[in-house]
Amino acid sequence: MRFAVALAAAGLSLFALAAAVLLPAGRETLAQPATTTVDVGDYYFCAPSFENSVCETTVNAGDTVEWQFAGNVQHTTTACSDNHDVCSAPYLWDSPILASGSFSYTFDTPGTFLYRCQFHPGQMRGSVTVVAAAQATPTPQPTPITTAQASPGGATPTPAAQPGAVPSGGGAPPAGAGATLSWLAVVAGGMMVAAAAVIVARGLRRRDA
Repeated sequence: MRFAVALAAAGLSLFALAAAVLLPAGRETLAQPATTTVDVGDYYFCAPSFENSVCETTVNAGDTVEWQFAGNVQHTTTACSDNHDVCSAPYLWDSPILASGSFSYTFDTPGTFLYRCQFHPGQMRGSVTVVAAAQATPTPQPTPITTAQASPGGATPTPAAQPGAVPSGGGAPPAGAGATLSWLAVVAGGMMVAAAAVIVARGLRRRDA
């Protein structure tokens, strides 16, 4: 019985090793949209230390910035198409006049966007830097290998057939010695687990006989 347990454990280890080799690696996870909060108070964006300076925020494309108003004085968050001093229209966003509550805007395009409070333009200024979201790394495709093939005019290189990438629903293993060994490990592991099951079954039959 102990031998059967050891055999099954070895088979499962082979399965785990093969899975580590065969599973695709090196792909980045796409960034998910997020919401970043910017506090708005009397008289600042971000925090009191940013009064008379610029509150800088960095987000990914597709993210949302939410300005949370909490103070005794009314303010706005208004986009500036040129600079903080002029802040002329058109306004990419222009919140209502608020002393409490929130205002949100979603940034879809990379770039740097300036904004200010229209009532306190010198004291309350900010900028939002939008960077491109992470993209998935493409899976490398196998390169065809040319082999010499005899012909009347001499050796002519012709592409040798290469197995394609394994489709997500199954199919042939990817080319390469490492993948071949991994599939052999899967087969060997299955055989070892099956053998262990047979040994256990036989042992149970002898015990019940």
